[in-house]
Formats: sequence, structure tokens, C-alpha cells
Amino acid sequence: MDKLFNSHWFVKIISFFIALMLFTMVNMDNLASQPGGVLPTINPTYTLEDVELTVLYDEENYAITDKTEHVQVNLRGPQAQLTLFQLTRPSYEVFVDVTDRGEGVHTLSVQHRNFPSELSVSIVPQYVRVELQEKQTVSFPVQVDIINSNEVEEGYTVGTPIVSPINVDVTAARNLVGEVSVAKAFVDVAGADRTIEETTPVKLYDKDGKELFLTVEPQVVDVKVPITSPNRLVPAKVTRIGELPEGLSINNIKIEPEEVTIYGPNDIIERTNVVDVGELDLNELTESETLEMTVPVPPGIERVSPEKVNVVVTIDEEDSVDFEDVPVETIGSQDDEDVTFNGTSNPTISIRAKGSAELLERLSLADIQVFVDVSDLAAGEHEVEVQVNGPPNIRFEVEDLMIPVEIIERTD
Repeated sequence: MDKLFNSHWFVKIISFFIALMLFTMVNMDNLASQPGGVLPTINPTYTLEDVELTVLYDEENYAITDKTEHVQVNLRGPQAQLTLFQLTRPSYEVFVDVTDRGEGVHTLSVQHRNFPSELSVSIVPQYVRVELQEKQTVSFPVQVDIINSNEVEEGYTVGTPIVSPINVDVTAARNLVGEVSVAKAFVDVAGADRTIEETTPVKLYDKDGKELFLTVEPQVVDVKVPITSPNRLVPAKVTRIGELPEGLSINNIKIEPEEVTIYGPNDIIERTNVVDVGELDLNELTESETLEMTVPVPPGIERVSPEKVNVVVTIDEEDSVDFEDVPVETIGSQDDEDVTFNGTSNPTISIRAKGSAELLERLSLADIQVFVDVSDLAAGEHEVEVQVNGPPNIRFEVEDLMIPVEIIERTD
């Protein structure tokens, strides 16, 4: 084949036949147009099927609810012009114009433009029906559908999604807008182990769940789906250091909130029973005060919520009250031992309780435990420290801090 095209004579022969064809086509048209010509005067035709029908209308205020989509275009004219049309396919248009029409059903003649002037044009059907309806804009809240919510990482939970903007506007013909039941955005959380933030398209559905393809603004929304790691609510505490100035007493220390939420691996949060929010230096306090403290994150814990707490310290003037003949308990003794205090097994002492007047007013002997611990002592005589337990924010003074104790092993 390459040899043929490289042949000088082959190219000349092909050129001759092309020139002959063009000459014949032109002269056939000339003969057909001359009186008494040899050829018949009937021009050939060419048909365009399924030509898109353009509707010109007020797109800002109206929507098309019904129209003829396609028409048939028949062209008649000189063969040369038909052939040229088929080869060049000029930019033609078939249309109806309802820009000056309002809402309703309109029957109009189909128009055309940009066809060669040498060709006659006929369109089937000649008249078409177009229905216009006034546009309406309605706002719909966006509903976020979570896909695969049960397939997040083990122990993690899916929170309530946050969408922005929360509403979208749907603009369409009045009856089409009326078909919209819900606007949805979809987020797949399969395998998620952290919060998901993504931009997702908005889809419209009717009451039967069929998707509707209408104009929606905006077309996409931003969705945030919280994915929460395993968590647990535990008490918060504050560590006191130092002493208040003389004459002052703590009436109450309250942490707001009293509990915090810890997040992290299941095995670690199950072993964490309390979170220390920090140290409270009593040396620095001279009056009631509210302190904001940042909650430290314990080792192995991912985060703590809230990150800050308020420590409310109420300070009053210190008062005191005395209790006489308070019984002293013995703890830690063995079953084969007898414990005596200067020959008696039921000793009593005097103690002084110090605190705010409000706390002391509610204090009774039943709230106080005075004891000595002999669990680490062998048989014999000892000096043992007296210890006192009581309500928080009350301190106790013992007249005799050390008392003599004798431990005797039974021989029977």
C-alpha cells in the first residue's frame, strides 16, 4: 500500500476520479435547475433523526415540567449542498421560544436557524407542547446517615454527627419541590478509630426513597462524625500540701465537676480509679477562693474531659470543741494476745477538734474514731501513738499523743 501512495501515476489517477465526481455533482444540479434539462427537477432529501429540541425560557423564574425532547428534521435541496452539509455538519439549532410566556401549557411552532440557505427545512412535528411552572425554593435540613456504624474499631463508639451548613436550598418547579421528603449526606465509618471529617454530596429523596435529581445549594456539606475511644467516668481529687495560716480552717473543698471522663485502651482505663487534678498549696491561701486547674493526663490515657476543672476552696475562721472520755480502740492485736493500757483494757482520752464553726456544730462523738495500732508489736511494753479518724476538714489534737501499752501472750 505504501508503494502505491508513493507512485506518481497512482496519485494522478485518484485525483482525476475525485475531480470527475465533483464535476458530475455540480453539473447534475445545474441541469436540474435549467428548463428542459435532461435530469428530473425533484431535489433529493436528507433526514436528521432525534434532533434535540431546545427550549428558550426564563430560567430564573420558571422550570420546564413537560416538553418534547426530540424532533425529526427533513432537509431538501441540491445534492451538492446535502453532501456538503453531511460532511461539514454546521452548528444548527432547532428550538421553541417561550421566554415571554408565563406558567402553563403552551403549544408553539418549532423554529430553526443556521441551516444552509440552499436547503429547505421541514420539522416533524411542526408544533410541540411545553409546560412551564414557576420555580420555588425550599430549605431542607440535612440528615446524616452513618454507614457501617457497627464496624468501627472494637470498643469505639459513634457520636452524633455535626453537619455544616445544617440546611440546603432546593430550587425546582413547585410540584417537584413538593416531592422532596429528605435531604441526606452519607458517611462510611467502617474501621474508624478517630473522628471523621469529610465533605460529602447532598442527595434528595422522595417519601418512597427514590432519589430526585433537582438543583440543590450547596451541593456538598461538611460532616464531622465523632468516633470515641473506650471511656470511663472516674472521681477527681486534689492533693493538699502545706498548712493554712494560724486561725484559719477549711470548711469545704469542692471540685467542679466532681468526676472526669478518661479515654484510652480498655485495660488501662479499667485500672484507673481516680484522677489527681494537681496540688493545692494551703500556704498560699488566706481566704475563700476558686482556682482553675489543668487536669493532667495519666500515663497510658489518651485524653481527659474536661481538660480544666475548678477547685472551690471555702475558708472560715478556726474554732474548736473538746471531747472528754473518748474510748481508745485497739486494732491489729492477735487472738492469743491481751492488750492493756496501764492495767485497763478500756482506756479513754480527751481530744480537741478544730475546724470551722459550721463543721464543728455537726460533729458528734460517733463521728470520731480514736485507736492504736499494735499489729507490728511483739509481746511486752510499748509506747504507741494515738491516731484519730474523723470527718474531712477537721483536725484533732490529742492531750497525750503517746500512751503506754502492754501486750501479754496468753499461756493457756
